[in-house]
Amino acid sequence: MVSKANWKVWVIMGAAVALFVTSGGLLMASNMGFKINTALQNGFVAPGPKGDNWRGLPWNSPNTTYTALCNTFANAGATKANIALLTVNAATGVTTTVNCAVGNAALIPVGAGIRVRVTGAVAPASPANIVLVGSSNETAPFPTIQGGFVAPGPKGDNWLAPPYHTTSVNAANICSTFGLLVGQGTVTRVEATTGVATTHSCGLAANNFNLIIGEAVRVRKNTAGNIVGTLPPHF
Repeated sequence: MVSKANWKVWVIMGAAVALFVTSGGLLMASNMGFKINTALQNGFVAPGPKGDNWRGLPWNSPNTTYTALCNTFANAGATKANIALLTVNAATGVTTTVNCAVGNAALIPVGAGIRVRVTGAVAPASPANIVLVGSSNETAPFPTIQGGFVAPGPKGDNWLAPPYHTTSVNAANICSTFGLLVGQGTVTRVEATTGVATTHSCGLAANNFNLIIGEAVRVRKNTAGNIVGTLPPHF
């Protein structure tokens, strides 16, 4: 099962000046570094969304490309053919789908949510968790939030990975970050173990779920106009 601890529980605080994280020969220096073990639902059976693990990387990460992330799975003992990755371009609705047996040298957008599907049901060939390491990026903004969402998407589906040291604790905080009021947007998470989606409507009290470190959320902005260059609130 995916842990329900909020973001702050998992944050590994940096030293006063810097914390160094080493992984795969890459040395990163920043104000804060991270190492988490994130649970995955394996045994994916189409069409989902049960088994759709929406995850996010640290904003400075050795997994800069899809192939690098695939190699992280392989280094943990996973069979690459059992791992499929997907990202969504909210501006166009175009998806990038990568089977790890093939790989893709393209860069994973910083701050983007990544869907991980794990076929099979036996670890480690079909892993039930993965360790992610990295560090913070104090100057990077969220990806542009595409406005004017029209169902059913995926155009306008902004899958975001809040930084691991965000001060936001719940969906309502995400709405506040982007200035989304009643009727202007929604924030959604998918529980991979069940496929159940929980959607919080901005400005209302219902379904205000907690954020989970390493888990991506979907933001839909119903009103016209994009939101560019929003710095995430963080420690």
